[in-house]
Amino acid sequence: MRLLFIFLCIGFFSFSQSPYGDWYATLKTADLPLVFHIKEVGKKTVITVDSPKQEAYDMPAEIVISGKHSLKVEMKMIGVTYDGIYYVDSISGTFKQGPLLEKMTFYKEKIEPDRVHRPQNPKAPYAYVQEEIKFKNLKDSFYLAGTYTHPENTTKIPGIVLVSGSGPQNRDEEMMGHRPFWVLADYLTNLGYGVLRYDDRGTYNSEGDFSSATTLDFATDAASAVFYLKNRPEVDSTKIVVIGHSEGGLIANILGAQIPDLAGIVSLAGTSIRGDSILKIQTRLMAESIGEKGAQLELTNAFNDAVWNAVINSKSMEDLEIELKAISKVFVKKFRKKKFIKKSEEAKVIQSVKMSILNPWMYEFIRYSPSEDIKNIKCNVLVIIGSKDIQVTSKENIEGYNKLLPKNRKLHTIKELKGLNHLFQKCSTCTVSEYGQLEETFSMDAMEEIRDFLQEIWK
Repeated sequence: MRLLFIFLCIGFFSFSQSPYGDWYATLKTADLPLVFHIKEVGKKTVITVDSPKQEAYDMPAEIVISGKHSLKVEMKMIGVTYDGIYYVDSISGTFKQGPLLEKMTFYKEKIEPDRVHRPQNPKAPYAYVQEEIKFKNLKDSFYLAGTYTHPENTTKIPGIVLVSGSGPQNRDEEMMGHRPFWVLADYLTNLGYGVLRYDDRGTYNSEGDFSSATTLDFATDAASAVFYLKNRPEVDSTKIVVIGHSEGGLIANILGAQIPDLAGIVSLAGTSIRGDSILKIQTRLMAESIGEKGAQLELTNAFNDAVWNAVINSKSMEDLEIELKAISKVFVKKFRKKKFIKKSEEAKVIQSVKMSILNPWMYEFIRYSPSEDIKNIKCNVLVIIGSKDIQVTSKENIEGYNKLLPKNRKLHTIKELKGLNHLFQKCSTCTVSEYGQLEETFSMDAMEEIRDFLQEIWK
């Protein structure tokens, strides 16, 4: 699930004469160290980016230096931008990926990342076939790339499509050093299933445009993956299940309503309530988890509520832009009066609200209610949500599923898994920043629930 942080503050220090060199920072929300390598080649400024925890080095990026001290870094393949101002010993700015916004300062001092240990990562040799494949989006005619794994020398096996959560992600749903879909695909393939996982559109090796897409657009990608599996010679086309995590759970609901012969769906922390309700709960819990409280939290919540109500009631994004500017100006004055921000930061707060809300995905997500899709699901359903999930809370969403799922003879299993967070890890503090610190990638409790559900519908 994407996270929404509206308020950003940038300090001002003495300026540097040059941005060149190696710069180090940590994306606190994800506990993810990042490194910028900026240098001059000929008369051109070039940059590469490292993410040591993800074992990703020398990733290509684009950099634009404007004015005397401003720079912008862009990684289009994964939807990342960083806007900053460089000083003598730092670059201070804003990291953005989708609607995730975070103040982030790079320094010259090297940050040594903790050694990443992921004991659940599969190890070669694998006891199954692994194919790199491409399939066509049947609506918009571009190709998505993925990995399809299946047992050797088998016929008429059930097929499974894995659908990732929000934000541009690769086929392994890689985040914070974890690769949960790799772990899950390995587990399910070893049980005898054919499993397809794929890169999000416009991300890594998949074609298409991520930045302009909404949840309904991503659902066409998943539906096309189902069509691809149905036409695999070793797959039983009547035995296809879609497993979606977070936003992927929403997409699983959509396909469960749209595809009449789908055998089942699994919603892993998928929502059952409208987008604005999800964000209200999520931002409150997120703020509390990092220690925000009192008057500032109350004012932040009021600001967020005003923004989301404006989205719900808007007739167009053009009208909304005018309304957001007016709302932001009112609340910025309130924040200044309480000394939560400085006058020099007002414009950046207003701009951050605009950037967060005025994009197709967020606009539609806030307004989207999954109730009609859930009511019209025709297949077997498994819903599991962790009791410690602060991004998609179990209480409200389980209540929604229990109320909305049709009362038919299909198998409907809805469970809260004790002690698990949004990524289905056993957690301690259960904050977002802990995700990357935990060694466990995907709890066996959750995987066994999926196993039992699949065995039940095909027994």
